[in-house]
Amino acid sequence: MKSLVIVESPTKARTLAPILGPDYIVKASMGHVRDLPDDALGVDIEDNFKPAYMVLRQKSKTLKALRESLRESQTLFLATDPDREGEAIAWHLLQVLKPRNKPVQRVAFHQITIGAIHDAFAHPQNGLDMNLVDAQQARRILDRLVGYQVSPLLWRTTKGKSAGRVQSVALRLVVDREREIKAFVPRQYWSIHADLALPDDHAQHFLARLIQVGSHKVGLNQPIHLDTQADADKVKAILDGAVYHVKSVDQSIQQRKPWPPFTTSTLQQAASARLRMSPADTMKTAQELYEGINIGTDKAEGLITYMRTDATAIAPEAQAAARDMISRTLGSKYLPASPPTYKTKVKNAQEAHEAIRPTDVFRYPNTIKPYLSERQFKLYDLIWRRFVASQMAPAVYDVTTADVVALAEAGGELDLPGLPAADVSAPMPFIFRATGRMLQFDGFLRVWQESDDGNEDEDTAQKLPELSPGQLLHLLALIARQHFTQPPQRYTEAGLIKALEDRGIGRPSTYAAIMSTLHSRDYVVSQKRLLRPTTLGEYTCDSLVAAFPDLMDYGFTAQVEEWLDDVSRGDTPWVKTLHDFYTPFAAALSQAEAKMRSVPRPQPADETGQHDDIDSATAAGNDEPGSVKRTSGKSRVRRGAKAQRRKEPVVLPDVHCPLCSAPMVQRSGPRGTFLGCSRYPKCRGTRKVDEQAKPSS
Repeated sequence: MKSLVIVESPTKARTLAPILGPDYIVKASMGHVRDLPDDALGVDIEDNFKPAYMVLRQKSKTLKALRESLRESQTLFLATDPDREGEAIAWHLLQVLKPRNKPVQRVAFHQITIGAIHDAFAHPQNGLDMNLVDAQQARRILDRLVGYQVSPLLWRTTKGKSAGRVQSVALRLVVDREREIKAFVPRQYWSIHADLALPDDHAQHFLARLIQVGSHKVGLNQPIHLDTQADADKVKAILDGAVYHVKSVDQSIQQRKPWPPFTTSTLQQAASARLRMSPADTMKTAQELYEGINIGTDKAEGLITYMRTDATAIAPEAQAAARDMISRTLGSKYLPASPPTYKTKVKNAQEAHEAIRPTDVFRYPNTIKPYLSERQFKLYDLIWRRFVASQMAPAVYDVTTADVVALAEAGGELDLPGLPAADVSAPMPFIFRATGRMLQFDGFLRVWQESDDGNEDEDTAQKLPELSPGQLLHLLALIARQHFTQPPQRYTEAGLIKALEDRGIGRPSTYAAIMSTLHSRDYVVSQKRLLRPTTLGEYTCDSLVAAFPDLMDYGFTAQVEEWLDDVSRGDTPWVKTLHDFYTPFAAALSQAEAKMRSVPRPQPADETGQHDDIDSATAAGNDEPGSVKRTSGKSRVRRGAKAQRRKEPVVLPDVHCPLCSAPMVQRSGPRGTFLGCSRYPKCRGTRKVDEQAKPSS
């Protein structure tokens, strides 16, 4: 007789069937077959939180087919995904199918390749890991207790659509960030730069930045701070005619180590930044690559390892293959002396997986490109390059740092903010610093190009001439540059996932669904890939914080994740975890509605001019996600509306319009912050924020 193998998806089944051969029947469960009921709490709180699982109605035909296949089989192999969710699905299948008098084997694999599949079936696990099952049950019941008991309170008070144990905390992150941005007051500051050269070679000039006056540091939040153009002009006046010479030169070698291979979160972040793919699209495409694609052979094989992981570990055989490939194609100089190891920085990392990597490093992206969709190719190429780069030698830079002294008589004219009165009239050395960094060896950068994030400024990305202490330098120009402190940026979806992960909140398998829920509930909108809370989202968040301070606390939510980890390791019974959570939660629940109603109702129009008022959000019901009806019955307002409520602009009296010399104001536009004329629309003069202010003529 044949053996029955049950996996979760049809694609995975189609990939496994030819690998296992004719002695196996491979079927898909299509995900979970049982869950808590939709129309009731489904948890008996008084009976130690006993769940009332029900067979999903839409899975009746699937289960009928599985039972028929099981009757014709001699052994049942449960080959669901190798994590808590997969272990729970396998357990639910056992509870429903009840395979009496037939051996049951649990097989797990992290990549769908011929070798990995045959090895997994040759060495099945010793039964199900009930600790993982209990951890998944505890998470599901916790989420049901919160969602089923808090959401009705929202319907009655704020008209919010749902609450979730992790979803609501994710919303709070977005709301808190938005309020940081609204409360932010830009601060102007100036920097002084000297354009210097050797006396006999003005062509090879370089920039040095003023870092110190006497023994006092210069800069933002330093003892001496140049807040206005008048402050900068004072320094320039003092340095007019000063003599410049090299004080010291320091040369060093700087290594830039490669990034570790991808985890779920870092893959989503990189795909968002480089490929403009949402977390949901990233996970969907990664699933396709994992489950198997026919690349011109007679069998489909998985191209990457399991894509839900928070680990950065790599199997020794995969490292050996990568080193072999790198040595053959690039040469031994690109190999580190020993295979690198990476420690995960994720708080409470818990899945014992590998990082995400190609299943065969010799399967070059361009070779299999004809068999992949554009999105599949781009994501595979990203994963392949990141993995290969992680096994390569560091990049090496030559770094030169030169300090330059300009000696000038300060007299009584050097009246700078932060400069002690005793130093005003003393001869004051002005110390400038020039830094140059040149790539000596590209190392991993040969494969993985760093993204241009704007962190390397003009003063660093320069080559310094040969300098030695005591050398005289010629001053070609003194440059004053204007800067403004910037508010924190709104989260992207990938950035929000990273913020959750850094706090130990949620797990790789849940992040993409959380992002989708925030959008579908009309709690956030996305503008140029940046998340902004709606009025409904802010009102819902404030109400939940007022009624459930623990539930909405970042630290407490992370602690709950630690409790679930304890369950998965067998350290804590899952029922105890539920009791520890529910006792204070139930106490808060009894007073929650009154506290929610005490939260002030927000204005109907939010800061983008979208009238996503509370009543109209509820009236939208199950309409297309992202659409909100107006109570007046007028046309819907779509997400991403560009109209913005006008704020009082920050006037900068020391910065003048290049067209009419009127004061400039700081404004925000589609391309970020800029300076515009205060006489707009009569005058349309603009400047870049970091552009050197020029005196008006």
